[in-house]
Amino acid sequence: MGIHRALWRASALLAVCTLTVAGCGEKHLKPQATPSSSTKPMAPPVEIQGDTSDPVNKLVAQAIGEIQAYWKDEFPKLYNKDYTPVEGGFYGVDPKKGPVPPCADSPADVADNAFYCAKGDDVAWDATGLLPDLRKKFGDFVIPLVLAHEWGHAIQARANFQGETVTKEIQADCFAGAWAAHAKDTYNPSGDDLDNALAGFLFLRDEPGTAKHDLSAHGSGFDRVSSFRTGFSKGPKACADYRNGDPVVVELPFNNAADQASGGDAPYDAIIDGVPEDLEDYFTQLIPELTDGKYDWTPLKAPRKIDPDKAPDCGGKSMKGSVLYYCVDDDYVGFDNVKTMPEIYDSGGDFSVATLIATQYGLAALMRMGQPQDSKQTSLRADCLAGSWAASILLHNRPNSRYSLSPGDLDKAVAALLLYRTDGGDVEHHGQGTERIDAYRRGVYDGAQPCLTL
Repeated sequence: MGIHRALWRASALLAVCTLTVAGCGEKHLKPQATPSSSTKPMAPPVEIQGDTSDPVNKLVAQAIGEIQAYWKDEFPKLYNKDYTPVEGGFYGVDPKKGPVPPCADSPADVADNAFYCAKGDDVAWDATGLLPDLRKKFGDFVIPLVLAHEWGHAIQARANFQGETVTKEIQADCFAGAWAAHAKDTYNPSGDDLDNALAGFLFLRDEPGTAKHDLSAHGSGFDRVSSFRTGFSKGPKACADYRNGDPVVVELPFNNAADQASGGDAPYDAIIDGVPEDLEDYFTQLIPELTDGKYDWTPLKAPRKIDPDKAPDCGGKSMKGSVLYYCVDDDYVGFDNVKTMPEIYDSGGDFSVATLIATQYGLAALMRMGQPQDSKQTSLRADCLAGSWAASILLHNRPNSRYSLSPGDLDKAVAALLLYRTDGGDVEHHGQGTERIDAYRRGVYDGAQPCLTL
């Protein structure tokens, strides 16, 4: 976040997963092997080249069987011809030993990678590095999602899809999302399983500042997660409609050399002091427009930077232990300035902190308009308003705002909403991370008005 003064690739963004946030860590799914009233039987696993006793390779073999069965049904609906299964082989590669897939010169070529190769019509993955690491960080379900993404490229080869690299990559993410929605009936993932697996897409984003025309571009974390959620909610037809420039890929340059040197992160104190001022400016302009003059915006009291063990009361009620909240009775936003916010800044970056603060100002706006307290719907609408605030910075449509977005800022926002929840990860009041992302994206893409009717 700047102030006016100014192949799979892993990013460091998701170090935020080390915080006390919702759901991080290795989790093992129990795929359903027998049908019930709500689950379908699993397709048989395929034969792979490599260590067939390896747990990750077993997950991959099962996932490939499921994904092939899915596309056997769906491909004809999209492209009016039968689906031809991938026939060149499936290679779980130890980069030190092999086996060597047809599209590689040595096992080392597969290190830290997973790919579909159209020339050999084969799929290969790093079975001792990348995939086990992803599984450890994000749980079992990230493994099938990686394979579902690679199958997106197999589908493109069969459909003769033409497009820029980044278009192909986000379309493959969209196809992975469509498959994930289908897989709810076989893998039976929990909401946290989905949140964690989707965090893996953030982890495998482009480095901030990558140009969309770069031949290696995969898309920002925001682009990738957005496409995944499009497929998940709208199905594979929406993915098949992708073209260059549609959907739009977010491409943000660094604001200046200093912004690039800092990785786009403004100093922590500048964020916690300056962001509330910018939010005041935003809601002062927004609320009269949003409510046709029914409401004006009265500034909140100054934010309270608290020690949770010594938190001030809110309306006579103890807030001890709270780390992020809007106090309705006393009209202020409070946040933990001792541990939580500094750690989120250190791990997730400046716009993770800014976004979480923005959600509380969104709550203040909604509650002043009579929205219910402690409501999941109100919380998601607040997330949406946080997205609309980010859009206003992106569009530079407020003359008093001193901020601009840096590359990776929207990724930081998505990471914060996906993984962080107050009250011990209370999904009943905040929603799953995936729901929060959908709300935030709505605000970024469509502005504040739709937030009121989510």
